[in-house]
Amino acid sequence: REAALLAAQRDLLVHTSGLNAQAYIAAQAGILAAILLGFLGGPVPALVAVFVLIAAFETVLGLPRAGVLYGQAEAAAARVVQAASAAPPVPDPAVPASMPSRNAIAFEHVSFSYGPDRAPVFENLSLQLPQNARTAILGPSGAGKSTIAALLLKLAAPTSGQIRLGGTDIALLPAEAVRQRIAYLGQTTHLFADTIRQNLLLGDPMADDAKLWSALEAAQLADTIQALPEGLDAWLGEGGATLSGGQGRRLALARTLLMDAPILLLDEPCAGLDAATEQEFFRVLSTATQGRTMLLLLHRLTGGENLDRIWRFSAGTLISAAG
Repeated sequence: REAALLAAQRDLLVHTSGLNAQAYIAAQAGILAAILLGFLGGPVPALVAVFVLIAAFETVLGLPRAGVLYGQAEAAAARVVQAASAAPPVPDPAVPASMPSRNAIAFEHVSFSYGPDRAPVFENLSLQLPQNARTAILGPSGAGKSTIAALLLKLAAPTSGQIRLGGTDIALLPAEAVRQRIAYLGQTTHLFADTIRQNLLLGDPMADDAKLWSALEAAQLADTIQALPEGLDAWLGEGGATLSGGQGRRLALARTLLMDAPILLLDEPCAGLDAATEQEFFRVLSTATQGRTMLLLLHRLTGGENLDRIWRFSAGTLISAAG
């Protein structure tokens, strides 16, 4: 995939360079035409030609970049439409079971592979996540942490075994209902170029200002937002560029808390943060998530977490590290 991306970028660069060269040649040809008019037709036609060329250059010279941006936007739109029209990764049951009242999670002898020709990510994995417990699973990239998240969110189905929510196999539950129980915060959670309010409302479109401020207070970001002249209507740059890394992660946490889901699933929520900011984030997280079942998927512990159970992946097997 990386090789294909680099090849596509190279082709795009060649195409853009060709368009820029054509625009440059057209501009030089216009200058030559103005000079010839000056010699053959006198100063007035030449002056008119210069003004026409100046007006035309502003349009013509921007066309190559406009064409490239149009192509990129068209390709991106096609991917969005393809994703929106794709079938669900895990079909819902024909006759779904009733949603359980409890929120304990159990992986029972679960095995999973991303394809019949690929090695299993893990086999016969069993794990208990009691209701309201705070659990961490540690392991390097590729160990299977994000696969656990995908299975729990019904973005993938186990090859064998069962995953139970409140005692009910999630294979018997509608995916939408399962995801309403789980608030997910991943390492690539995005902040959009929009207001703080609109970014927060993605967590709960019906939330009023009081609820938004309550979530920001829980994420210990309310004082920062109140200090901004526009408050909730302050504009965020793409990816939260107007905030620091730690502030951006807290805003993403506030948006996650707005879902009011009893289960929190956090996959490397501090990716890209320095050690001090990471510890501060976990301190805020410990306070903000009281009374919820929480599963943390991490490369390592930093010392700022407040956990009930810790598991570690070793050769595809979960080993209790603390409890």
